[in-house]
Amino acid sequence: MAKKKQFVTAAAAFAVAASAVAPAITADAASTTVRLSSDYVRVGDLDATLDKEYKGSEIYWYKSSVDMNKLGVFQTAKGFVKGQGIRVEKRVRVLNYAQEIKPESEFVFEQGVPVSGIRVQPVLFADGNEYAKPVSVAGFNTDKVGEFEGTLTYANRAYGVVTKTVKYKVVATEVEISNVSSSVDQAAEVLSVNADVKNLKDGEKVELVVYANRDMNAPLPAVQAEVKDGKLTVKSAKLPAGNHSFILRSGEVKTDAVNFTVEAPEVKEVKAINAKEIVIKFNKAIDKDGIIEATGANAGTLVDNKLVINSLDGSAVTANSAIATLSADKMELTIKASGAEKFSGRYDIKLAKGDVKTAAGQDIAAYSETIKVEDTVAPSIVGTEQLTASTVKVKFSEPIADLGAVTFKTASGATVSGTGNGVTGAAAFVAGSKEVVFTLGSDVAANSVVTATFVGAKDYAGLLLSPNPTSVSLTKGAADGTKPTVSEITPVSPVKFAVKFSELVSGLAAGDFTITAETGAATVSSIEQDETDKTKYYVTLSGPIQGLTTIALANQAVTDMTGEQSEAVSRIVTFAQDTVAPKVDSAVVVRGTDNKEYLEVTFSEEVTKESGLVNLAVSGSKTADFVTSTLTGYNVAASNLVPVSGSKTKFRIELAQLLTGVDTENASYNLTITGKDASASNIALVEDVVNLDSSASFQAQFTRSKDGTVASTNQATINKDEDNDGTVTTSENGIVVSGNNTVTVMFNGELDGASAVNVNNYKIDGAIVEKVVLNPATGTAPNVKQTVTLTLKDGSNSYTGARYVTVSGVKAKNGLAMDEYKTTESFNENVRPVITSAKLVGLNKVVVTFSEGLAADVATSTNDFELLIGGQKVSSNDSVTTPVVSADAKSLELTLEDDVTAANVQSGLTLKVLDTIDLEDLAGNIVSGGQVTITK
Repeated sequence: MAKKKQFVTAAAAFAVAASAVAPAITADAASTTVRLSSDYVRVGDLDATLDKEYKGSEIYWYKSSVDMNKLGVFQTAKGFVKGQGIRVEKRVRVLNYAQEIKPESEFVFEQGVPVSGIRVQPVLFADGNEYAKPVSVAGFNTDKVGEFEGTLTYANRAYGVVTKTVKYKVVATEVEISNVSSSVDQAAEVLSVNADVKNLKDGEKVELVVYANRDMNAPLPAVQAEVKDGKLTVKSAKLPAGNHSFILRSGEVKTDAVNFTVEAPEVKEVKAINAKEIVIKFNKAIDKDGIIEATGANAGTLVDNKLVINSLDGSAVTANSAIATLSADKMELTIKASGAEKFSGRYDIKLAKGDVKTAAGQDIAAYSETIKVEDTVAPSIVGTEQLTASTVKVKFSEPIADLGAVTFKTASGATVSGTGNGVTGAAAFVAGSKEVVFTLGSDVAANSVVTATFVGAKDYAGLLLSPNPTSVSLTKGAADGTKPTVSEITPVSPVKFAVKFSELVSGLAAGDFTITAETGAATVSSIEQDETDKTKYYVTLSGPIQGLTTIALANQAVTDMTGEQSEAVSRIVTFAQDTVAPKVDSAVVVRGTDNKEYLEVTFSEEVTKESGLVNLAVSGSKTADFVTSTLTGYNVAASNLVPVSGSKTKFRIELAQLLTGVDTENASYNLTITGKDASASNIALVEDVVNLDSSASFQAQFTRSKDGTVASTNQATINKDEDNDGTVTTSENGIVVSGNNTVTVMFNGELDGASAVNVNNYKIDGAIVEKVVLNPATGTAPNVKQTVTLTLKDGSNSYTGARYVTVSGVKAKNGLAMDEYKTTESFNENVRPVITSAKLVGLNKVVVTFSEGLAADVATSTNDFELLIGGQKVSSNDSVTTPVVSADAKSLELTLEDDVTAANVQSGLTLKVLDTIDLEDLAGNIVSGGQVTITK
């Protein structure tokens, strides 16, 4: 295509003197050729330039004698006069002209959108260039979708007329949503949806709408999807368990509803993975503390009576002594038979509902299944882990009952002893473990490899390690030359200190320390590694100490990860004397995972319950139904006050136990709780680690709710008994209209707030619900009532009369949506009268005209209007008197406080409607506020 450039007019060509183109018909006397007068070829029309006849005879021209693309020079057109034997010639000069309209791209329009953007098109001229030129269009219509033809025409008096027929497409303007796919993350209880989206314009959005319980009248709040390059992705909020549906929508475009299920918390699978381990898979993350003992001698075992494992073939396993571990995602519980016990044969596995709870406190459904344990898969080595330069962990696929014989050889084939300074660890292996740690001693050179060979190792089903024998390489690295050192030793409490190392070490042992304090020697009872700083350890002592204390770490007590051993360390630190007795920091009501309410008492430091504590004496007051009464003192067994699992500062007691005999739902309590010993004398509740006692009493103020019960299955329903007299009359329908803009909807039962205040759940034909307010519930179960107040938008109801009222989508507190309710109710129109004009008809008289007739008013008033002069209130002339109003009056003559002057009129008079106006129309709508200019 020729290069486009700015069009240059051919006006210069037209400027040639007329004498140069005047016809000059001559004949050569010596020939039969006639030369006609010269001319220009304009608008590309050669025929129009060439003469049609010569002396009454028709001329035939040879068109090929003129090159129409040869511009700016004279050419000779040749022809002959038919029947005369005369040749003719004519000199012509071709001026630039339009040849073809050449659209640059396919025309695509949206259905229903007027055609635009095509009225300027490239036009090819005889000079080989394209120029952007305005064109006229015909035959273009966007009413229907499809492929059609239209015409483009370029017309210019100087450059000619060219027309081109072009094809164009009309495409649907609606958003297209296709290839919808979805998945549910059962653990997170979230729906994910993907789809393809076409025709999405700027500002348009696609939303995911979920219908809980497949109730198409009760959509959950929509979630806006992300659409990028025509691909949609969106995730819902967390959803309740149940059978639901969803759609994708964009404006009026909606996909078909797709059903999906969010599973209730349940056991998905139980299977034995070997003779030692059973795995229970859940579909939700579970609460670890509810199934695995966190503290005490049984820490790490199954909580008693939470899981039933009954052998049907006599191969019993003690369930409450089994070792239990939870996966990182808390969805797989592995139960490992303790000691020499193993699983073999058939077992009934049972869980009662609620014995296991989700991390969110939901009950796992009851489960019962019989499984058969039949281990036929041989154990194998699945890998090694280099723990330090000289220690290597070998990992097995399952618990090993017998490690068999393990031998060690160097790369040269020399045998390395399994004791002493050789390779140790086999003798320390504990049956039932899935790993063994080997230490490569001084007999093994640094940067060398030892081959360990296992012969006869077997699992709890008696299956030998496969293959048998099996060999694995153990590598001894080189020390890094830097010994680990103690960075700091810091007292934490009278019974605990922290020790931090310069680098990661392989571990600490109680016997590594020698501790001497002013109060005497101390021994270590436990050591814990810091959860975040792995170079720090917390050392707990068997008893409290104080004063200057020497803490010594034995020589070579710890080893870094390359095998370098520490040197002996001795530090003197000061343990301050603890003289502060523990106190109660807070006493608040919490709801446990068992859905019961507890009074949780938090103390200021680590404490234990006083050994002599027998009872808790309870006294104080209770306020119920606005009546406060004094409680008669009573005792509650101190055994009901139990430590909170995983905490050393918190204790709990069930409110049902604490409030025995005085337990009232929704009552407020102000209690004093006092510790008592066996002789009923006051005694401290707890003592700290240095045996300092707390006070005997503490205060607790709280409001009692109730312990969890089975969720109600009742739907929300309309309470038609409007006057609550126990009888529903034919005129009662649960809809009460107050005034012209207020409607009360009455419900049975307590409502879900989010659905109750959703304006989309209420429809009044011919009016607009602008605001919804949920009022407090009244009554007690099972006769709880609750109401919703609707406010109609001013001016949205133009006519008085009966209207359909539809209520749908409102849910009960338990989440169950109501069935759609439809009834009729009479409404007054709520269009407020407005002032259409105010005219000054006398020096102190103003006639006001309203948009409609007013209701009768038999009293005069000065509280309806106020006069403003020049936009300001003038106290000497601001009072306006409204006369007695007759029914249906549309005009009133108001009386001003004083005559107005010409200057007042010049500065401008305004009538202001006061907030205290009580003029109303026949339907009771108060005149609309504002200001109106007074004219003459």
